[in-house]
Amino acid sequence: MNRQPWIRLLPVMAFIAVTPALWGSAFAINELGTRAQGMGGAFTAIADDGSALFFNPAGIAFQKGWQFQMDNMAVIGQFRFFPSDPPPGQQIPEKGFHGSVKPKFIPVASMYMTKDLTKRWAFGFAGYSPFGLASNFTNFNDGDPANTKYPGRFAGSRAKLLSLWMQPTFAFKLTENSAIAGGIAFVHTYIFLEQSILNPYAVDDPNQLSLDLARAVFPGQDPRLAYRSFARLLPEGRLRAAATANSPGFSLGWLHKVPDKKFQVGLMWRSAVVNHLRGKASFAFNRDGALLPFLPSDRGLEVLFPNQDIGGNFVTPGTFVAGVSTTAIPKTTLAFDARLQDFRRFVDFPINFTKNVDAKGRPTATEPEQRLNFNFRNSILLHAGMERQLNERTWFRAGYSYDRTPVVDESVGPLFPDNNRHNFTVGATRRVGSVEFSMFYQAMQMVNRTVNVPANRNDFTNGNYNTFVHLAGAGLRIVTGQPK
Repeated sequence: MNRQPWIRLLPVMAFIAVTPALWGSAFAINELGTRAQGMGGAFTAIADDGSALFFNPAGIAFQKGWQFQMDNMAVIGQFRFFPSDPPPGQQIPEKGFHGSVKPKFIPVASMYMTKDLTKRWAFGFAGYSPFGLASNFTNFNDGDPANTKYPGRFAGSRAKLLSLWMQPTFAFKLTENSAIAGGIAFVHTYIFLEQSILNPYAVDDPNQLSLDLARAVFPGQDPRLAYRSFARLLPEGRLRAAATANSPGFSLGWLHKVPDKKFQVGLMWRSAVVNHLRGKASFAFNRDGALLPFLPSDRGLEVLFPNQDIGGNFVTPGTFVAGVSTTAIPKTTLAFDARLQDFRRFVDFPINFTKNVDAKGRPTATEPEQRLNFNFRNSILLHAGMERQLNERTWFRAGYSYDRTPVVDESVGPLFPDNNRHNFTVGATRRVGSVEFSMFYQAMQMVNRTVNVPANRNDFTNGNYNTFVHLAGAGLRIVTGQPK
């Protein structure tokens, strides 16, 4: 066996061994590509099917003929939360509060098409979602007793994110064994957020709305003291906001092969995207608040919280990946990837309200801007995988990946019940003529996380988070020509 490929891999192995303090993925979806995911997502230096348009678009330069590929994945998450300092009288289920997905699983699909145009040029088109989120801790109806509802609902109870990339790409062979590629994508983003409002326990630092209510109900009294006396008499409300954006995105790739050394190296970059959102916000309130009869007739909750148009900015991070692979062992491919995601860009999520005064010119409760602060850190993910050809028509794969969450303690809650992840995967492919059928399964174990942040006490998001996620996928690939 030629030992030189293993010498080339030593720096990567050393990198994996000395990186105990890294950050990971949050709302990024890195599990696209059925064949790739069977190898733990280590595919940047292989990129020999349609999912190269996601992992490393330069790989399509080495693919011959027409190729069509469809991958589908289902995600089933089990999220449990045990609050450490709940409100007085709170009823806590024996197995904690369960964050679920409705429907009970999240389907994630992607499609790819590639075609070689000349000996040097190739074209591809892909539709995929590199970012997504589905979180639901709404275990209650509006009229249920407050002590039975999920206590962290004032930090958020339900959220959904979908970022869809429609990406045409051109690849060019620099030499027989080296290629570059670039694509400009149309990025469509959808965001939904649900959050309870008028938190009866957030009385230490009342906002302007709270002070205005106190002056209206108890004129001439100290508004801060007055608000503390009646905050728990207000009816609970709920904000629902939905918005979309259309923005450009960019992707670049480079792949180099050393055939005589049975070694490949690849690089990929996907741009950050600033999504300028436009949408609607609506408000609803319980009708059992003891304070409702005392509100001025022309300053009811419908006037203070009008349904309205909203705007905002949401930033998805840039992605940088480096990978190596080797076929030094007969009928076996080994691959390693290191992935950086620039989550430092995700500092906050501003929501801009458009109805800031009522018909008489008085301020409403919806101030011009409300910011949800997150202050994420960058993430680095490490992937390792192997593929073994069992016979001319069958391949087996296995892999492992690790990431450490970018979600800081202050941001752990119903929107991001996140922690460090260990991912174990297996997969297989069976070829029948020009058609390949592939599948994979991934077990994602998030390390149990305990959060105790003073700033989160009034939101009741401190406590223990336990999460386990199952992922399973299947793919179909039609190849009219064989790879070069």
